[in-house]
Amino acid sequence: MNEIVKIKDITFVVKDELEFFEKKIKKILDKNDNFLKKDLNDFIFSNPKRLRPLFVFLFAKILKIKDFSQVFNIALTLEFIHSASLIHDDILDNEKIRRSNPTFYEKYGAKLAVLEGDLLLSMALNVLSETNLDILKIFSNKIQKTLDGEIEQNSFLNKVIDEKKYLEKTFNKTGNLFFAGLESLFTLENFDNAIKIDLENFLKNYTLAFQIKNDIDNIQNKNSSDIKNGNYTLPVLYFCKENNIDLLDCKNDCFQNCIDLANKKVCSYKEAAINFLDKIEDTVYKSALVNLCNYTLRS
Repeated sequence: MNEIVKIKDITFVVKDELEFFEKKIKKILDKNDNFLKKDLNDFIFSNPKRLRPLFVFLFAKILKIKDFSQVFNIALTLEFIHSASLIHDDILDNEKIRRSNPTFYEKYGAKLAVLEGDLLLSMALNVLSETNLDILKIFSNKIQKTLDGEIEQNSFLNKVIDEKKYLEKTFNKTGNLFFAGLESLFTLENFDNAIKIDLENFLKNYTLAFQIKNDIDNIQNKNSSDIKNGNYTLPVLYFCKENNIDLLDCKNDCFQNCIDLANKKVCSYKEAAINFLDKIEDTVYKSALVNLCNYTLRS
Protein backbone atom coordinates (compact mmCIF):
# COMPACT_ATOMS: atom_id res chain seq x y z
CA MET A 1 0.00 0.00 0.00
CA ASN A 2 1.21 3.51 -0.85
CA GLU A 3 2.75 5.14 2.24
CA ILE A 4 0.63 8.30 1.99
CA VAL A 5 -2.55 6.22 1.64
CA LYS A 6 -1.53 4.10 4.63
CA ILE A 7 -0.93 7.16 6.82
CA LYS A 8 -4.32 8.60 5.85
CA ASP A 9 -5.93 5.25 6.59
CA ILE A 10 -4.31 5.14 10.04
CA THR A 11 -5.48 8.68 10.82
CA PHE A 12 -8.98 8.29 9.37
CA VAL A 13 -10.43 9.55 12.65
CA VAL A 14 -9.29 13.07 11.72
CA LYS A 15 -10.22 12.74 8.04
CA ASP A 16 -12.63 15.69 8.14
CA GLU A 17 -10.05 17.93 9.81
CA LEU A 18 -7.40 16.98 7.25
CA GLU A 19 -9.75 17.63 4.33
CA PHE A 20 -10.66 21.07 5.70
CA PHE A 21 -6.95 21.74 6.26
CA GLU A 22 -6.18 20.89 2.61
CA LYS A 23 -8.86 23.32 1.43
CA LYS A 24 -7.41 26.08 3.61
CA ILE A 25 -3.91 25.50 2.22
CA LYS A 26 -5.27 25.59 -1.34
CA LYS A 27 -7.12 28.85 -0.64
CA ILE A 28 -3.94 30.49 0.69
CA LEU A 29 -1.79 29.24 -2.20
CA ASP A 30 -4.33 30.41 -4.77
CA LYS A 31 -3.69 34.00 -3.64
CA ASN A 32 -0.11 33.58 -4.84
CA ASP A 33 0.18 35.00 -8.36
CA ASN A 34 3.71 34.61 -9.71
CA PHE A 35 4.97 32.44 -12.56
CA LEU A 36 5.98 29.65 -10.14
CA LYS A 37 2.44 29.29 -8.79
CA LYS A 38 1.85 25.90 -10.42
CA ASP A 39 5.25 24.58 -9.30
CA LEU A 40 4.57 25.64 -5.73
CA ASN A 41 1.12 24.04 -5.73
CA ASP A 42 2.56 20.84 -7.21
CA PHE A 43 5.23 20.79 -4.50
CA ILE A 44 2.79 21.32 -1.63
CA PHE A 45 0.29 18.75 -2.91
CA SER A 46 2.70 16.16 -4.33
CA ASN A 47 2.15 13.15 -2.00
CA PRO A 48 2.79 14.98 1.29
CA LYS A 49 2.65 12.97 4.50
CA ARG A 50 1.28 15.93 6.52
CA LEU A 51 2.73 14.37 9.68
CA ARG A 52 2.98 17.61 11.64
CA PRO A 53 -0.64 18.68 11.02
CA LEU A 54 -1.84 15.14 11.73
CA PHE A 55 -0.05 15.13 15.08
CA VAL A 56 -1.61 18.50 15.88
CA PHE A 57 -5.11 17.22 15.05
CA LEU A 58 -4.67 14.02 17.08
CA PHE A 59 -3.19 15.89 20.04
CA ALA A 60 -6.06 18.39 19.90
CA LYS A 61 -8.61 15.56 19.95
CA ILE A 62 -6.83 13.83 22.85
CA LEU A 63 -6.83 17.16 24.72
CA LYS A 64 -10.56 17.52 23.85
CA ILE A 65 -10.16 20.99 22.38
CA LYS A 66 -13.59 22.17 21.25
CA ASP A 67 -12.80 25.25 19.13
CA PHE A 68 -10.60 24.13 16.22
CA SER A 69 -10.15 27.52 14.55
CA GLN A 70 -6.74 28.09 16.14
CA VAL A 71 -5.83 24.41 15.80
CA PHE A 72 -6.02 24.80 12.02
CA ASN A 73 -3.87 27.94 12.17
CA ILE A 74 -1.23 26.07 14.17
CA ALA A 75 -1.27 23.18 11.70
CA LEU A 76 -1.06 25.51 8.69
CA THR A 77 1.88 27.39 10.17
CA LEU A 78 3.73 24.14 10.82
CA GLU A 79 3.18 22.87 7.28
CA PHE A 80 4.27 26.12 5.62
CA ILE A 81 7.43 26.34 7.76
CA HIS A 82 8.24 22.68 7.19
CA SER A 83 7.73 23.01 3.42
CA ALA A 84 9.92 26.13 3.32
CA SER A 85 12.64 24.28 5.20
CA LEU A 86 12.56 21.44 2.65
CA ILE A 87 13.10 23.87 -0.23
CA HIS A 88 15.96 25.58 1.60
CA ASP A 89 17.49 22.25 2.68
CA ASP A 90 17.58 21.08 -0.93
CA ILE A 91 19.79 24.08 -1.73
CA LEU A 92 22.10 23.44 1.22
CA ASP A 93 22.38 19.73 0.42
CA ASN A 94 22.53 20.13 -3.37
CA GLU A 95 19.52 17.81 -3.71
CA LYS A 96 18.14 17.26 -7.20
CA ILE A 97 15.08 15.14 -6.37
CA ARG A 98 12.33 15.59 -3.76
CA ARG A 99 9.27 13.32 -3.63
CA SER A 100 10.28 11.78 -6.97
CA ASN A 101 10.26 15.21 -8.66
CA PRO A 102 13.03 17.71 -9.50
CA THR A 103 13.62 20.16 -6.64
CA PHE A 104 13.12 23.92 -7.02
CA TYR A 105 16.90 24.19 -6.73
CA GLU A 106 17.44 21.76 -9.60
CA LYS A 107 14.81 23.40 -11.84
CA TYR A 108 15.37 27.10 -11.16
CA GLY A 109 18.64 27.50 -9.25
CA ALA A 110 19.42 28.73 -5.75
CA LYS A 111 18.07 32.29 -6.13
CA LEU A 112 14.50 31.37 -7.05
CA ALA A 113 14.50 28.41 -4.66
CA VAL A 114 15.42 30.70 -1.76
CA LEU A 115 12.66 33.11 -2.77
CA GLU A 116 10.05 30.34 -2.98
CA GLY A 117 11.04 29.09 0.47
CA ASP A 118 10.82 32.64 1.78
CA LEU A 119 7.39 33.02 0.17
CA LEU A 120 6.15 30.01 2.16
CA LEU A 121 7.61 31.55 5.32
CA SER A 122 5.68 34.75 4.62
CA MET A 123 2.50 32.65 4.34
CA ALA A 124 3.32 31.12 7.71
CA LEU A 125 3.69 34.61 9.20
CA ASN A 126 0.33 35.66 7.77
CA VAL A 127 -1.36 32.68 9.43
CA LEU A 128 0.49 33.32 12.70
CA SER A 129 -0.85 36.89 12.71
CA GLU A 130 -4.31 35.36 13.17
CA THR A 131 -3.31 33.50 16.36
CA ASN A 132 -2.23 35.06 19.66
CA LEU A 133 0.93 36.46 21.21
CA ASP A 134 1.67 33.26 23.15
CA ILE A 135 1.61 31.14 19.99
CA LEU A 136 3.70 33.70 18.14
CA LYS A 137 6.32 33.59 20.91
CA ILE A 138 6.37 29.79 20.89
CA PHE A 139 6.94 29.59 17.14
CA SER A 140 9.60 32.32 17.25
CA ASN A 141 11.45 30.47 19.99
CA LYS A 142 11.21 27.05 18.34
CA ILE A 143 12.26 28.31 14.92
CA GLN A 144 15.31 29.97 16.48
CA LYS A 145 16.23 26.72 18.23
CA THR A 146 15.73 24.78 14.99
CA LEU A 147 18.12 27.11 13.18
CA ASP A 148 20.59 26.81 16.07
CA GLY A 149 20.48 23.05 15.52
CA GLU A 150 21.12 23.44 11.78
CA ILE A 151 24.03 25.81 12.41
CA GLU A 152 25.44 23.50 15.07
CA GLN A 153 25.22 20.57 12.64
CA ASN A 154 27.40 22.52 10.21
CA SER A 155 30.01 23.06 12.93
CA PHE A 156 30.21 19.26 13.27
CA LEU A 157 30.78 18.50 9.57
CA ASN A 158 33.42 15.80 8.98
CA LYS A 159 33.78 15.40 12.75
CA VAL A 160 33.16 12.41 14.98
CA ILE A 161 31.04 13.71 17.86
CA ASP A 162 29.73 11.75 20.84
CA GLU A 163 26.20 10.36 20.85
CA LYS A 164 24.96 12.89 23.40
CA LYS A 165 25.90 15.82 21.17
CA TYR A 166 24.32 14.09 18.18
CA LEU A 167 21.03 13.61 20.06
CA GLU A 168 20.99 17.22 21.30
CA LYS A 169 21.61 18.50 17.78
CA THR A 170 19.03 16.10 16.38
CA PHE A 171 16.33 17.25 18.78
CA ASN A 172 17.07 20.92 18.10
CA LYS A 173 16.97 20.36 14.34
CA THR A 174 13.80 18.24 14.22
CA GLY A 175 12.00 18.16 17.55
CA ASN A 176 11.47 21.87 18.04
CA LEU A 177 9.09 22.32 15.11
CA PHE A 178 6.95 19.39 16.27
CA PHE A 179 6.96 20.90 19.77
CA ALA A 180 5.86 24.29 18.44
CA GLY A 181 2.58 22.63 17.50
CA LEU A 182 2.04 20.84 20.80
CA GLU A 183 3.01 23.77 23.03
CA SER A 184 0.79 26.08 20.99
CA LEU A 185 -2.17 23.78 21.65
CA PHE A 186 -1.46 24.04 25.38
CA THR A 187 -2.16 27.80 25.22
CA LEU A 188 -5.73 27.33 23.96
CA GLU A 189 -7.28 25.96 27.17
CA ASN A 190 -6.35 24.87 30.67
CA PHE A 191 -5.16 21.26 30.71
CA ASP A 192 -4.14 18.85 33.43
CA ASN A 193 -0.37 19.06 33.91
CA ALA A 194 0.01 15.26 33.89
CA ILE A 195 -1.37 14.84 30.36
CA LYS A 196 0.80 17.72 29.13
CA ILE A 197 3.94 16.05 30.51
CA ASP A 198 2.99 12.67 29.04
CA LEU A 199 2.40 14.16 25.58
CA GLU A 200 5.67 16.12 25.77
CA ASN A 201 7.61 12.98 26.70
CA PHE A 202 5.88 11.02 23.95
CA LEU A 203 6.78 13.67 21.38
CA LYS A 204 10.41 14.05 22.51
CA ASN A 205 11.05 10.32 22.15
CA TYR A 206 9.12 10.16 18.88
CA THR A 207 11.05 13.00 17.25
CA LEU A 208 14.41 11.52 18.22
CA ALA A 209 13.38 8.17 16.75
CA PHE A 210 11.96 9.90 13.68
CA GLN A 211 15.17 11.77 12.84
CA ILE A 212 17.42 8.78 13.52
CA LYS A 213 15.26 6.73 11.15
CA ASN A 214 15.54 9.48 8.53
CA ASP A 215 19.32 9.44 9.00
CA ILE A 216 19.36 5.67 8.51
CA ASP A 217 17.25 5.97 5.35
CA ASN A 218 19.68 8.58 4.03
CA ILE A 219 22.67 6.32 4.68
CA GLN A 220 20.97 3.43 2.87
CA ASN A 221 20.48 5.68 -0.15
CA LYS A 222 23.41 4.98 -2.49
CA ASN A 223 23.62 8.72 -3.21
CA SER A 224 23.56 9.64 0.49
CA SER A 225 23.66 13.42 0.79
CA ASP A 226 24.65 13.19 4.48
CA ILE A 227 27.83 11.28 3.71
CA LYS A 228 28.69 13.48 0.72
CA ASN A 229 28.16 16.62 2.82
CA GLY A 230 30.20 15.36 5.77
CA ASN A 231 27.20 15.08 8.09
CA TYR A 232 28.09 12.18 10.39
CA THR A 233 24.76 10.78 11.59
CA LEU A 234 24.30 8.02 14.14
CA PRO A 235 25.16 4.96 11.96
CA VAL A 236 28.32 6.73 10.78
CA LEU A 237 29.25 7.75 14.31
CA TYR A 238 28.84 4.13 15.43
CA PHE A 239 30.99 3.00 12.50
CA CYS A 240 33.75 5.50 13.28
CA LYS A 241 33.76 4.58 16.95
CA GLU A 242 33.78 0.86 16.16
CA ASN A 243 36.71 1.25 13.76
CA ASN A 244 38.52 3.96 15.73
CA ILE A 245 38.64 6.44 12.85
CA ASP A 246 38.27 10.22 12.84
CA LEU A 247 37.48 10.84 9.16
CA LEU A 248 35.14 8.79 7.01
CA ASP A 249 36.51 7.11 3.89
CA CYS A 250 34.40 4.09 3.02
CA LYS A 251 31.45 2.84 0.98
CA ASN A 252 27.85 2.84 2.23
CA ASP A 253 27.65 -0.94 2.33
CA CYS A 254 30.17 -0.98 5.17
CA PHE A 255 27.56 0.38 7.55
CA GLN A 256 25.12 -2.52 7.93
CA ASN A 257 26.11 -3.55 11.47
CA CYS A 258 26.02 0.07 12.58
CA ILE A 259 22.67 0.61 10.85
CA ASP A 260 21.34 -2.32 12.87
CA LEU A 261 22.57 -0.64 16.08
CA ALA A 262 20.92 2.63 15.08
CA ASN A 263 17.67 0.78 14.29
CA LYS A 264 17.72 -0.63 17.83
CA LYS A 265 17.96 2.96 19.09
CA VAL A 266 14.90 3.86 16.97
CA CYS A 267 12.97 0.95 18.50
CA SER A 268 14.02 1.98 21.99
CA TYR A 269 12.81 5.55 21.55
CA LYS A 270 9.61 4.35 19.86
CA GLU A 271 8.78 2.03 22.77
CA ALA A 272 9.51 4.81 25.26
CA ALA A 273 7.24 7.20 23.32
CA ILE A 274 4.32 4.76 23.30
CA ASN A 275 4.80 3.94 26.98
CA PHE A 276 4.25 7.60 27.86
CA LEU A 277 0.73 7.30 26.43
CA ASP A 278 -0.24 4.52 28.88
CA LYS A 279 -2.00 6.83 31.35
CA ILE A 280 -3.89 8.75 28.68
CA GLU A 281 -7.54 7.82 28.18
CA ASP A 282 -8.08 5.14 25.54
CA THR A 283 -9.86 6.67 22.56
CA VAL A 284 -9.79 6.21 18.79
CA TYR A 285 -7.47 9.24 18.69
CA LYS A 286 -4.94 7.70 21.06
CA SER A 287 -5.06 4.45 19.05
CA ALA A 288 -4.45 6.41 15.84
CA LEU A 289 -1.49 8.19 17.45
CA VAL A 290 0.05 4.87 18.55
CA ASN A 291 -0.53 3.33 15.11
CA LEU A 292 0.94 6.37 13.39
CA CYS A 293 3.98 6.16 15.64
CA ASN A 294 4.45 2.45 14.91
CA TYR A 295 4.01 2.86 11.17
CA THR A 296 6.27 5.86 10.61
CA LEU A 297 9.03 4.33 12.78
CA ARG A 298 8.82 0.81 11.34
CA SER A 299 12.11 -0.91 10.46
